[in-house]
Amino acid sequence: MKIVNTAPLSGKGLKSLIEAKVTVTPFDIVDVHNFSEEKLAREFSDADIVLGDYTGITPITRAVVQGAKKLKLIQQPSVGYNHVDVAACKEFGIPVANTPGANDIGVAEHTIMLALSALKNFPYYNEKTHKGEWLFTEAQRTGIFELNGKVYGLLGMGRTARAVAERLAPFGVKLLYYDIVKLSAEEEKKYGASFVTMEEIFKTADVISIHLPLLPETTKIVDAAKLALMKPSSIIINVGRGALVDEDALARALREKKIAFAAVDVFAEEPPPPNHPYFGLPNMILTCHLAGSTRESGGRIMNMALDNLVRALKGEKPLWVL
Repeated sequence: MKIVNTAPLSGKGLKSLIEAKVTVTPFDIVDVHNFSEEKLAREFSDADIVLGDYTGITPITRAVVQGAKKLKLIQQPSVGYNHVDVAACKEFGIPVANTPGANDIGVAEHTIMLALSALKNFPYYNEKTHKGEWLFTEAQRTGIFELNGKVYGLLGMGRTARAVAERLAPFGVKLLYYDIVKLSAEEEKKYGASFVTMEEIFKTADVISIHLPLLPETTKIVDAAKLALMKPSSIIINVGRGALVDEDALARALREKKIAFAAVDVFAEEPPPPNHPYFGLPNMILTCHLAGSTRESGGRIMNMALDNLVRALKGEKPLWVL
């Protein structure tokens, strides 16, 4: 059997890891990270299994999969799969699987870290103190804030947002959420969360974090009109996908101090261009799509992905098919 590896991983190392899990099915691995679409299509044409690219650099397009007549599984070694044309794969009968839940803890912890960093204006005071500037009096005058007692809004209530909700419980927030699927009364009680409209979250929340999937209907769902509903003291955090937010509108709202702070782990284009509107804003924290990339989550992701590859090698039905 032929496994095509589109990720920036050593095929030799992958082969050893897979062979430790299955010994009955001989297979070869071909490394194709960052190949052109034409070259990818040639390698996919006789592939049995594909390991996706967690960096997104090697997109799996319609042109790549349309000739893949033998392909039994595309296994994405990540939760995200925006660079895979899932609709085309479905049309051609190719299952695509991800690793759901593997990085929920890392993203949830990162989200709360960003909220606390923004409330305390941590980057600013860290930088100034490193320079020997003692701004104790300024901090008292300009204000740093507690998370306790704040209204916290979750946009989306999937696995990651629920992990955030669980970890927010000790902070004493009033938790609101919006999702197209409303939780049951028992689930709302479990997470201490109340369902409201998206507009209500933007109007009332002190901190908003975004946990929505990127779909045609959610692209730029956080636009200038929604940002205009927010309080001048409010904070917004995006750990979902960059294109969920109108980046120009958010940068403008921050420059004009229509909102107090933003924290972002994801960009519409990654890496972002040098002239990105977020760069240089003093009231914005930026990280490089690393929220879910903890050492622990990486281990969970790879184990899940390889276990599913082994299922496919053995002729078993794969798990976590999208």
